Amino acid sequence: MTKVDLYLGGDLGIWTLQNVSTEFIARVFTTDEAIADIAVSYNLAVEMSNPNFIDFQPSKIGFSVHYPIIFRGEIISKYSKIYNLHPGYLPWGRGYYPIFWALWEETPAGATLHEINNGIDEGSIVGQTQVEYYPVDTGGSLFERVRQAEKDLFLKYWPKIINDQDIPACPQPEGGSYHTKKDFFNLKQNCDWESMSGRELINLIRCLTFAGYTGLEINLARQKFELHLKLLPVPRN
Repeated sequence: MTKVDLYLGGDLGIWTLQNVSTEFIARVFTTDEAIADIAVSYNLAVEMSNPNFIDFQPSKIGFSVHYPIIFRGEIISKYSKIYNLHPGYLPWGRGYYPIFWALWEETPAGATLHEINNGIDEGSIVGQTQVEYYPVDTGGSLFERVRQAEKDLFLKYWPKIINDQDIPACPQPEGGSYHTKKDFFNLKQNCDWESMSGRELINLIRCLTFAGYTGLEINLARQKFELHLKLLPVPRN
């Protein structure tokens, strides 16, 4: 059995920590206080500093689940293998907010487990699941299905990783898409919505509808508003 350095962020990072045996975790890296508190309660070693700027003795394997810091080459080279769980169907959806971009650009959506290399979400693919979406999907509803696909991939490959099995990986095909955080917020907060057709505007609002977050942000008479879709209940006869 192999112990793994876990790099964790967000609610999926919490789920990961709660669904693996602590005996296989060497150390938890996180920037999230909630994750750090849970790890400490499990008597795990926790590191909240940026791993790119500290000296540490790594385990053989590293595994990143929504960890927000990009690894430099020096960190990647410390590991025999280091993996990343990504909420996009690579090579589509590299970078930030792949679920939104899949809906907005009508490109494949899904979840991918891949090896980490020096590129952004460019490493060889270990496994992936494509998730279908529909005209009634919002960013939030597609997110829920992609999140389940991520969990399923993790549960499928985690036993192979800790058992030190040889896990084949295939280079990513050419093409795909890549977007930055700036790309997303430019569209969300600064799009020229007045020049859009009604259908295009409603589609953008649909893609940006996500519970707990603002939708499309627009300015009217120097006041800021948000627009999102709300599903109405089916009326009873």
